[in-house]
Amino acid sequence: MTERFLFGGGSADVAEDVDGKRVAGAPVTIWDGPTDTAMRVMDLVDVDNGSQIEQSTLTADEYGYVLPFLGPPGVERLWAKAGTTGKRVELIQMSLSSRFAQHVTTAVDPHKDREYTDRKFDATVRRTGRNDVATPVSDAWLNVEAAAGTDAVLRVNRSGQVGTQLKSNGTLFIQPFTDNTGLVILTSNTTEAANAINVQGGADGATSVFRVRKSGNVLITGTLQADGNVIAPNVGNARVFSGPASALPPTSQLRPGDVWVQYG
Repeated sequence: MTERFLFGGGSADVAEDVDGKRVAGAPVTIWDGPTDTAMRVMDLVDVDNGSQIEQSTLTADEYGYVLPFLGPPGVERLWAKAGTTGKRVELIQMSLSSRFAQHVTTAVDPHKDREYTDRKFDATVRRTGRNDVATPVSDAWLNVEAAAGTDAVLRVNRSGQVGTQLKSNGTLFIQPFTDNTGLVILTSNTTEAANAINVQGGADGATSVFRVRKSGNVLITGTLQADGNVIAPNVGNARVFSGPASALPPTSQLRPGDVWVQYG
């Protein structure tokens, strides 16, 4: 059933004559507009007993106030005409405060903004199945303005365990949940000489200081240092030297992979 709204009973709801004096006991009729073409409203309900007001005519009390009444179902605006005064004045709807309180406290989605957002979200990102995103050239599908610090911008969780994270400082932590390889780079669409891993030495991206080719070759521009043993079938064009320490070739003559067997 459509709600009836409360009118009258306010400090501004009074019957007055042309001189602005309150008129006690004045008959008050209700209209649907302020002009001469407005229609008389004939569906008014008494607040106290819920019955129809006789002839839909209100009577101002001994102080000239228009007593509270309920308007027709769903009607938001009404005008009152007191006695023989030709002027029709708009009544302030007294249900506004209670309606607003109900609006903000009990309505789940009063402005339908959540429904709108959900509809747009469902049209953009599917909760199940594949998500295809088409973006203009040079425009990122997802752009994150990262704040200063080391908090996670992207975090993968499973059963309360934290997995792979992308930090706001740009660091990527790779953490598998099970006994799996942390990083897998597939190179099926590249040539043997292409780089599977490329570490740039500067912001310009032009200087590669460490490269791993698809073929498995490792290229470095610095010194290869190992804290433990280096085990390999061959290290470059290795040469073997032997002799006393006094016969050790000068450092400038040694090449990577040379072996010196000292005796004597």
